[in-house]
Amino acid sequence: SQLALQVHESCGHPIELDRVLGAEAGFYGTSFLTLDKLGGFRYGSEAVNIFADATIEGALGSFGYDDEGVRAQRVPIVEKGIFVGYLTSRETAPRIGQTSNGAMRADGWNRIPLIRMTSINLEPGEPNLEELIQDTREGFFLEGNKSWSIDEKRLNFQFGTQAGWEIRDGKLTRLVKNAVYTGITPQFWRSCDVVCNGGEWHVWGIPNCGKGEPEQMARVSHGTAPARFRNVEIGVLR
Repeated sequence: SQLALQVHESCGHPIELDRVLGAEAGFYGTSFLTLDKLGGFRYGSEAVNIFADATIEGALGSFGYDDEGVRAQRVPIVEKGIFVGYLTSRETAPRIGQTSNGAMRADGWNRIPLIRMTSINLEPGEPNLEELIQDTREGFFLEGNKSWSIDEKRLNFQFGTQAGWEIRDGKLTRLVKNAVYTGITPQFWRSCDVVCNGGEWHVWGIPNCGKGEPEQMARVSHGTAPARFRNVEIGVLR
């Protein structure tokens, strides 16, 4: 669940093309993923594959059509670490030579539709969680969000978790509380070397994603499995 929020804040919001173009900055700011980065920017490691998918059955970010009448789609965002796609609308997609991928939604009849996240998913890899822990000599397994902060460009962040377990020589050992980790978005995702397999993958729902002024709420979701990140700055209460 913690990784789902990490995806939401550092992957979902910066790919909204209206933020990139400066047409929307209210409430959550703009984006570091400027147009020159499309197709060539190394967003993460080769283990990082991210798709926006509004077609997952039962997910909060799924629907049939967006509010411009565009059919729900599955579209690539990051492929083997390279940034390849934005969330777009009929208005913004022509700016990058594309057609809308169906992300324009409003939270009611009396609000102007905005580009909103659908289900932004980190695709699963190969090992299960037990194998990943056994392969880790030293680290922390963190879960349960407690707090978060990220700048208006979606670059510098700090997340606090409710609980975690120290990993020593491939085993979970002592419980820690109030662990905090910090990083810079592309550096953090480039440090991801393993994502667990589909058996560990779960779609987490976020029912209250806010955007715009006046603020609109949207239901979104994020499919994630546990993943390992190297050399992350972290602090815990002992």
